[in-house]
Amino acid sequence: KNLIDVYETHHPHIRLFDNKQPTMPLEINEDGLLVLQASGWDNDVDVAPEGMEGTKYTITGHQSQVITFKLSPGEMLRTEAGIMLCSTEGISPESEFVGCSGCCSGEGCCYVNYKNDQDVKDEYISCTPNFPTAKVVPVDLSSKEFNGKLKCQQGAFIASFGDVDVTASVTFGLACCAGGIGFIQQSISGSGVAFLSGVGTVVQKRLEPGEKIIVDTNCILAWADSVELSVRRAGNFVGIVGAGEGIFNTELTGPGMVIVQSYNEQLLKDVISGVTKINVV
Repeated sequence: KNLIDVYETHHPHIRLFDNKQPTMPLEINEDGLLVLQASGWDNDVDVAPEGMEGTKYTITGHQSQVITFKLSPGEMLRTEAGIMLCSTEGISPESEFVGCSGCCSGEGCCYVNYKNDQDVKDEYISCTPNFPTAKVVPVDLSSKEFNGKLKCQQGAFIASFGDVDVTASVTFGLACCAGGIGFIQQSISGSGVAFLSGVGTVVQKRLEPGEKIIVDTNCILAWADSVELSVRRAGNFVGIVGAGEGIFNTELTGPGMVIVQSYNEQLLKDVISGVTKINVV
């Protein structure tokens, strides 16, 4: 049996997702679903890459998700360090030194390449993001929403399948200081599938040319390279002081896809450490 069969046999209560199913199922009543659709947001992540034959991966669970890859003979999976959970015996790991580019983009100085060295047999490997409670977000770079390139928060990249290149990207101006994206982001390009790590609920919106949305500065996960980022003031003086949104929100202008998370890694760390307090009503 392969790893997917083993999961289904021993964990029947866990719902498995393949590339014909949404990564995050909609658990919204009918009226709520209409509101979501009318707003243009969608939490069905497209995970059926064009040109990829058969099911190559499956995502398990709702929190601290596990992603299992099927590697055909000669195929290779690239991951950040430390996310391997288990694998069949025919897969060989090899470290790849990427130096300052990886460190600056939040990934460390090395990636790990897992290759199926078998001649005829498919092999399987399971990975899970390093951060607890994380969601796995697949992004098909060859889709028209991204046209081969996207940008994301530092450290969001966890793995890639096929032709994918990860580098550091620098942003200047007020957007990097107050827009929630920082001075350095990750730039991901190619025609393969990249897998990102998000926290909370992950939703996406496809912006039309010139269409604008306003997003909390803490909640941006990734955006197409064609999307323009800027900031706008969160309100008047009273709103800035009392509305809880800070001084600025991030403004994104289409065309292109935007992926938003309802929480982020640093906020969760602050809550756990007691730096940030949660108001309980």
